[in-house]
Amino acid sequence: MVKKQLIMDTALELFAENGIEATSIKQITDRCGISKGAFYLSFTSKDELIFAIIEHFISEFVAEIDRAVRQTQQTDQLLYSFFYSSFSQFQEKSHYAKIFMKENIPALNHDIFLAMNKYDEFINTIIFSIIDTQFPQLKEDLRADLAYTIKGFSKFYPELSVTSNYPIDLELLCRSLAEKTAILARHASIPFITEEYFSTSKLCYLSPSKEQLNDLLLKTKNDISDVIIRQSIELLCDNLEEMTLPPAVVQGLLKNLQTNPHCKWVAYQYELYSEQQKKAE
Repeated sequence: MVKKQLIMDTALELFAENGIEATSIKQITDRCGISKGAFYLSFTSKDELIFAIIEHFISEFVAEIDRAVRQTQQTDQLLYSFFYSSFSQFQEKSHYAKIFMKENIPALNHDIFLAMNKYDEFINTIIFSIIDTQFPQLKEDLRADLAYTIKGFSKFYPELSVTSNYPIDLELLCRSLAEKTAILARHASIPFITEEYFSTSKLCYLSPSKEQLNDLLLKTKNDISDVIIRQSIELLCDNLEEMTLPPAVVQGLLKNLQTNPHCKWVAYQYELYSEQQKKAE
């Protein structure tokens, strides 16, 4: 079976050149050097392909943010890391963001909305974790307000790089927003947003079950042609049963996966699962 990765990467190139609506399945298959039948073994339609590309970008975005935050050693730099990872990724992929922003895809609007909600829960979790760690003195009834402020900053400032040619100094922007948030955390006293706005008041990392992770690993393996990554996935699958591999070996296998953009989400999910297992011991 032709790997989904090739089709998705090729389609994205053509979308950038011609636009989404103007790109046909035949153009995609011709550039891939495959038949339409091979295409339909991976995707049932062009809409499904478009959705897969969008979901891929969203999942990679969330995984990279969380990894950047968890790798930050200094507590007072957590929020800066969150903003910097968010904005640098957005800036890097702004060209592709413009492609999808220019064209409305009615058939996919509902599916995209549901996917955005799912990954938004992960972002909420990351933000509340930062608040609780970096601003432990914050009153409980102000947590949601501060989280909403952080989400607002992270949503609207990146639009400058998409909707205008306004020059952005990422380091300065992130330091500025981190400072503004810290001022609010220290001095705000009147709550408005309640935690009922968010899906839950006590958020925790949304770790997958062993079965869900195993299915995700196998699905990813089927979509990838790289031999090293496929072998790494096989070893990680085997390790799910007993968790006997040394941590350094697991990290090495996960780094193999992280070299491929299409595998970053499954690597992130494996990290969450491993952390959850350690806490349960």
